[in-house]
Amino acid sequence: MSKHIYLETLGCEKNRVDSEIMLAALKKQDYRLTDQAESAHVIVLNTCAFLTAATEESIDRILDLSDYKTTGQCEKLVVTGCLSQRYQDELLSTIPELDGLLGSSNFDQIPFLISQIYDNPDHPQILINKKPHYTQYEKQEKIQSTPRHFAYLKIAEGCSNMCSFCNIPYLRGRFSSRSISSIVEELQTLIHQGVREINLLSQDTSSYGKDLSEEVDIAALLSAISKIDGNHWIRLFYAYPNTFSEQALEIMANDSRFCRYLDMPFQHINDAVLEKMNRKITKKEIYAKIAQIKKQIPDMALRTTFIVGFPTETEENFEELAAFVAEGHFDHIGVFTYSHENNIPSKKWGDPVPNALKQERKAQLLEIQQNISLQKNKTHIGKTLKVLVDGVSQESDLLLQGRTEYQGANIDGLVYINEGHALPMEFNLVEITEAHPYDLVGRALQQ
Repeated sequence: MSKHIYLETLGCEKNRVDSEIMLAALKKQDYRLTDQAESAHVIVLNTCAFLTAATEESIDRILDLSDYKTTGQCEKLVVTGCLSQRYQDELLSTIPELDGLLGSSNFDQIPFLISQIYDNPDHPQILINKKPHYTQYEKQEKIQSTPRHFAYLKIAEGCSNMCSFCNIPYLRGRFSSRSISSIVEELQTLIHQGVREINLLSQDTSSYGKDLSEEVDIAALLSAISKIDGNHWIRLFYAYPNTFSEQALEIMANDSRFCRYLDMPFQHINDAVLEKMNRKITKKEIYAKIAQIKKQIPDMALRTTFIVGFPTETEENFEELAAFVAEGHFDHIGVFTYSHENNIPSKKWGDPVPNALKQERKAQLLEIQQNISLQKNKTHIGKTLKVLVDGVSQESDLLLQGRTEYQGANIDGLVYINEGHALPMEFNLVEITEAHPYDLVGRALQQ
């Protein structure tokens, strides 16, 4: 009998791509995929261990799913991803229900791991490379796990920046780019399947190609993508400011299918904190980068992330950051509180900022940004914008919902359509009638 497999993903959208690789590999070996954990013979959990909070969430979910060994049909429980990579020994010693571990690479080998588990039931089977390698990302079959109209495409894996607060190089290895040809081929396939929005992902999109040759960089990739025919959006995430080039911006400016949206994590603005974070950029250079972006693409929506409560961050440092946010450079921000991990360089400074103060600083930044986002959204009232419509809103079946090019899926606001008819999973023209801090409201126009 063919085994039923349930696969669940925690963490970021980059993890989602890894899961899509596993799904395709499993289906190719005639495993039957199910979205019901209680009816699965094998449960696979793809985990995150980037921060302590993510680690705790992953462990809690493992324990929850392990219950299906007694309450469901589960015969084998497998954990994959960064938690396995980081805590292999601890997992095996504390969770006896585990039957197999796969690390943060070799995702296409999940069928082999499961077969080994059944062939060797007396002890857990392990497939973990100490230094992850990602040749399988070059050309790898995937089963799309998002709705038909948008998808995620990983252009590189790992990171070589060595920011002091980050453990990604230890969990995911050094930066490793895919070839332009493999990315273009996957894009063409997605577009042929009717995908309208492709989100480019990596740990550091700006550094694309630097490990390949002098002729290959992010501008060369975007130039190749621009030559692809089709009615679609391309959206860029995780574009580190240090190396995102003027040439890349120029290509985006000349092709309207590149969303007027750029996710560029700055993390802080104070020079002393940036230096301790090993960000390799200064306050002056950050301002210059923002000015360059706005000069080349004036309507670019900028998303960024900040970390508050870094061990060396003083009250004055934070006030400088708050003042920077208040200047209104960004359409969207994400704020993380510093997480003291045992495998990051900044652990040597301890964790002196109390958690309550970290949370207070996070709330303050978000409150500042909320008013800025409202003012920016108000500028869209009366305009007709192109909206990629998801379908019926999760808020009410009387509304449709979608997103403009200025809004990223699952992290930014939405456009709620309360009047007119719009085609789900397609581009529609919507006249904006209301603005709120995160969301817009509008009426669909006759196409």
